[in-house]
Amino acid sequence: MSSLSSKSIITTIGVILILHSAYSCLHYRSLAIVADIPDTSSPPLDVVIEVILAFGLCLLGQLMCGTFHQVKVSSTEGKRRVEIVAPAYRSRDFDLFTTKARALADAKRA
Repeated sequence: MSSLSSKSIITTIGVILILHSAYSCLHYRSLAIVADIPDTSSPPLDVVIEVILAFGLCLLGQLMCGTFHQVKVSSTEGKRRVEIVAPAYRSRDFDLFTTKARALADAKRA
C-alpha cells in the first residue's frame, strides 16, 4: 500500500466535502418540500460555507504540487520556428497568432 502525499490527502478531503455539500443541499430541498417551506431557491448557509471551504482545500492541495514549470510558446511560420515571448511588463493575453482573418485577407489578395 503506497503512502499518500499531503497534497492528495488535502485534495481528497476537499472533494469529499464538495460531495457532502451537494448531498446536504439535496437533502435540505427534499425536507423543505415536505415541510412546505416556500423559499428554497438558495442553499442553506452551512452548505455555502462548506463549498467555499472545500474549494479552498482543493485549490490548496493542487498548489502544493511543488515547483511550477515554465511554459514555452512557439509559432511555426513557414519552415522556421519563432519563439513568441512577451515583454515582462505585458500580459500574455494579447499575443496574436495567425488567425482566420489573416488567412482570408491573404486569399483575397491572391
